[in-house]
Amino acid sequence: MQERVERDNVLIHEDMDMKTITRWAYRVWLRSRIDTYTRSLHAIAVQRENDFHAERILHRAISTTRSKLQSL
Repeated sequence: MQERVERDNVLIHEDMDMKTITRWAYRVWLRSRIDTYTRSLHAIAVQRENDFHAERILHRAISTTRSKLQSL
């Protein structure tokens, strides 16, 4: 009977170890997802900033071109 209890305890410990490993792996995966999302958001922010500057340049070019056209 005592051997059976030890086996049961070992199974419980293995189960707990598996839960711990699973929880650790899940946390690692979640952290990697957060990092990926953060990098994507940063890339979008940089792209928006670049788009904003490009839009300003285009507006200036249009304004200058219209002025030249009207002056003719």
